[in-house]
Amino acid sequence: MFSILVPQVAPVAAAAEASHISKWWFGGFTLFVLVLLLAITVIMGKGRPHS
Repeated sequence: MFSILVPQVAPVAAAAEASHISKWWFGGFTLFVLVLLLAITVIMGKGRPHS
């Protein structure tokens, strides 16, 4: 799994260092996306696994 993710994360990290945008912004945006996906999963699944 790391062999798939690491090549995709490296350019984003390099762009974060090169740009004027803070690394905290990228982390915050990532956290927001993960929470949004979790909320969608809970809402669509009504909070319990499908049987």
